[in-house]
This record gives sequence, C-alpha cells and structure tokens, in this order.
Amino acid sequence: MSRPLSAWLFVVFTLLVVHGVSAQVPSGPGDWPQWRGPNRTGLSTEKGYARSWPQEGPKLLWQVDTVGVGYSSLSIKDGLIITQGDIDGVEHVLCVKVADGSTVWAVQPEPVAAALAEKIAADLKRMDKDGDGTLDEAEALGGLGPDFNNFDRADKSADPQQLAANRVTKLVKLLDADADGKLTFAEIGTKLRQTYGKVDQVEMGVDSAALAKQRTDELFKNADKDTDGKLTRNESNGTVIQEGFARADQRDPATNMGDNSLTREEVETYFAKQEGGKDGVLTVAELTKYYAANYAGKDGQLSKDELRGYLGGYRNGYGDGPRGTPTIDGKLVYAEGGNGDLTCLDLATGKTVWYKNLAKDFGGGRPGWGYCESPLVVGDMLIVTPGGAKGTLAALNKYTGEELWRSTDITEGAHYSSPQVVELAGIQQIVQFASKNAFGVRLDNGKLLWTYSKASNGTANVSTPLVYRDHVYATSNYGVGGGLVKVTAAGDKVTADEVYFDKTLANHHGGVLLIDEHIYGFGNGGLICQNFFKGDNVWRARSVGKGSLTYADGLLFLLGENHEMALAEASPGEYRELGRFKLENFGRQSWAHPVVAGGKLFIRNMQRLAAYDVSAK
Repeated sequence: MSRPLSAWLFVVFTLLVVHGVSAQVPSGPGDWPQWRGPNRTGLSTEKGYARSWPQEGPKLLWQVDTVGVGYSSLSIKDGLIITQGDIDGVEHVLCVKVADGSTVWAVQPEPVAAALAEKIAADLKRMDKDGDGTLDEAEALGGLGPDFNNFDRADKSADPQQLAANRVTKLVKLLDADADGKLTFAEIGTKLRQTYGKVDQVEMGVDSAALAKQRTDELFKNADKDTDGKLTRNESNGTVIQEGFARADQRDPATNMGDNSLTREEVETYFAKQEGGKDGVLTVAELTKYYAANYAGKDGQLSKDELRGYLGGYRNGYGDGPRGTPTIDGKLVYAEGGNGDLTCLDLATGKTVWYKNLAKDFGGGRPGWGYCESPLVVGDMLIVTPGGAKGTLAALNKYTGEELWRSTDITEGAHYSSPQVVELAGIQQIVQFASKNAFGVRLDNGKLLWTYSKASNGTANVSTPLVYRDHVYATSNYGVGGGLVKVTAAGDKVTADEVYFDKTLANHHGGVLLIDEHIYGFGNGGLICQNFFKGDNVWRARSVGKGSLTYADGLLFLLGENHEMALAEASPGEYRELGRFKLENFGRQSWAHPVVAGGKLFIRNMQRLAAYDVSAK
C-alpha cells in the first residue's frame, strides 16, 4: 500500500475513533452499502417518499429471478447491488444493476470453486460404481439419499408419467429381492424410508382392522426376536414401526409415560388408527404416481454438473442458501457465506482478492442455521464472528485477511447477529450478540468490556442490538424478550447495568429500529412501539404479522414473512397503515430484510429480486 493512501486511511480511522462516527464505509445519495444501511441502524436519511400506495401497490420497476436461492439482503453503491444466492445449488456472490436488475457478474470465490471441483471428483470416484461419469438412481440413493432429487433438474419437454414409470421400473428391479413386483419396508432399506409413508396409499374398500392385524402378525413374526410378545426399541429398529414407536407406546395415565415396549394390541391399534387402510407395501402404481407428482420431469440421474449443485452451497431444512449481507467498501466487497466462506472481492469484476474460512482458518464453529452475519469494516479492519475457543470475534486486515486480534476473553459460539462499532462510556468498541451474551469489546485490541445475558435465548440470537446514549437494547425470541442496559466506566472497570426487561418485544429475526427514542419491531402479537428508556409499550398492531422492517422519511416499510409488504407511519401516537400489497409465495418465508434507497423499495424474495418506485410524485 502506498504511503499517501496509508496516511489518509489512518486519518479517517482516527476521526472514527475520536468523534464516534458510526458510518464505517463510504456512502452517498441512493447508497445502502452494508447491512442495515450506512450506520447499521436500519434508518435512511433520505426524503421524498410517497405517503401512500395505491391498492395494487407501488409501481413495479423491474423484477428478476436470477439472484438464486437464499436469505441475504442487499447492499447498494454507485448504481450496483451486491447480494448472495445459490444459483443451480451453488453459492454465489452477485452484482446486479440498480437500473434494471441485469447481472454484472455472479461468481463463486476462486478457492471455494477449486475445493468444490476436488470434492466433486472425489465423490464421483467413490459413488459412480459403473464409471460412466453420472450417478444413476441406485448410486445417488446409496451415496446421497433421496435429497439428491432436489438437484436433479427437470426436463420440461419429457413426458412426466413415462419418465416416472421408467424410473420406477429400474428402482423395483434393483430393490425387489423376492421379485414379486412390490417393495416391502425391509426391501427398501434405508434408501427410501423418508418417503415410504407418503408413497403407500390408503386402499379403499378394504377391512382396515383385518389389514392392521395382518401387518401386526407379520411384524412380530420378523421382529420379536425373543418371542415374548412385545417389541423393544432395539427390536423395532429398522422396521416399519421404528418411526412411530413413541406414538404407538400408550401412556400410563398416572405417569403420562409409556413403558418403552409395544404389545401386539398397541401395534395393531397404531396401524388401524395412524395407517388405516395402508398395507405397508409399495406397488409399482403407487411409486409411479408419487414420482410423477413429486419429481416431474426428473430422470433420477445426477450429471457432474447436477452433483455440483448438490455439493455447492449451504444446506438447511429451513431453506438453503447464504444468509449474510455483503459489505461494500469503496472498490472492495466483503461477503460471508453460510458455511463461513469469507471473501474479499473486487467490486468491478468480482475477482477474488483474498479468501478465508471462519472455521478452518480461525477455529470457529458454524452455528446450527449457518453463518449469517454481515462483515463490518472499521478503518483498515474487518470485524467478523468466527466464534469458538480462540475468541468469539476476530479483527482482520481488510486488505489481506491477516488476523490482527481475537477477543480471547470471550469465547462463546457465533449466532446470527452482526457486529457494529459504537462509542459507549467514552470507549470505542465493537458490540455483538453471540450465543450467550450481548457484549462489547475494545475496538483497538478486542479486550472484553461488558456482557449482558438476560436477552439471550440460547437457540437463535439474531437481532442487531440498538445503541444510544450509553445504553444498549438487546432482544430475542423463543419466549425471552428484550432488555436495556446502561454502560458506564469507572477507571478500568466497565459495567452494564440493567434498566428494564420486558417480554413483549421478543424479536425473532426481523430486527428493531430506534426512532425518536422509541423502538419499533415485531414481537409477541405483531408490530410493537416501545419507549426506549422506560420499556413502556406504547402500542401494538397486527400489521403484517411477523417480519422485518426498515425506515425512511417518517415511514416504516414492513415486510411480513408470509409475503405481504406494508407501509405505515413511524409514529408513537398510533399505528396508521398507508398501503399494502402481496408478494408471490415461493414456498419459503420472506426473511431477507427490505431495502429503501434512491426512491426505490427493493425486496429479495428467495430467487426473486424486485424494485418498486416508492418516491413522492
């Protein structure tokens, strides 16, 4: 780095520290360069927004379905939008134009792409038994399980019924040990057990009681190894009753507990009530019907490129794809993926400048729903949250990724919140909310200053804390709520003393805003307005249910997770809604936070990104 540039950066950093300026990255009109905007507060200073929307909603300027699956929000700078998404299953960082949503670049960080290529080659070598370069259904089921179907791309030109019939013919030939043209639970093994109950259809006109008895007799004949007339849990393992064991085990009214064994009567009752009319055998017709309905146009084979999609991103039952929002700092972009892939990229080209992984390089531990934070730039530093025994937080050289310090005296795991730089009690510090505490560490060396645990739920601490006049407000859901602490310093001792705690504003992951000493956020029962310093609930309204929000020009932009967008006044007087419209449901909640910048409302709804004109005319 040249001496003039280094000197200029030092001056900027000094101004940030001395004067407590909260904006960390360059920002101009129409920009929203990082998570929750220029100051990480969720508040825009822009004016000139419409005070109402027509019944059909504001004018749609453009929408594209090219940003991939994920929950990442957006950063905007100089007419460019940066976000993340799984494209054909592979995690990408993307750059699109504010003007029309067209893609400028979409890249997988170069070291991540190289590692993925190696894994694909190794997995193909391991699973591709016939060496033809693809995985047939047997190979895919054996190596990956039925989830491989999510990445088997549909051929829309094929006849779905015929394709399903072809798949079933091959599958039955493979698994049908007694060659009777049907598959029993024992024959399907572990390969199809997740779908077994869905495929087996109720037979109309049969004697359900007789069928239940027949199934019970067969089960006990094969599974009751000690012939004592009961099935233990061990005996039930690998049988058709394994998944339903707890429901079949009838409870003693006095203790409300079962005896951890099943009699014939209990099993027969279970089959009659829970699976009445089902024979426990999968026929070709049942399998074909299921495959045609659920895997339409899919041939049951994975090509090398389709396997790349299976292996190429973060996977989670609550939705695949990246969660964190990239940060734009001048000509550089910082992005953190769901698996902890931390990358610095060139804004103009998407080329990788440097790469680290929070787990492998910094000893972190990926939280249960993936890494979700948005990296924080402060001067020459990049602040991230690997979590773990080496220190919850890490400060890196933003130009190289080299570690500068770790918060070695706080070592709890990472959760889903993002760090911010603030001044509290005259000390510049990083405030973060991890797995056990909201806390502050010194900006210059990561030394722990204070902690606050009461707002933590231990399951998912998500919302970015609010900081104002030496006070910190933290909130979480799962039956907890929010609390305010005042941070004071006396010599070397810094304390965080609780002012109040209230269970009403238990915010899940939609965030909270501080506007004119009032908190706005979604909690128990909808949208809540609460006095910041006192904790009094000023009003509560159903609004759009549970969701996320942002602010501009005296207005709240409210995105409900169930696909509704609303506009309301930001007023402690009352909830006054000014417009509402619905979004398309793609099968997952709308969890990516909305962004308002440059007179436009941007909504990321899974693979779709849309821009609306919300400016005043």
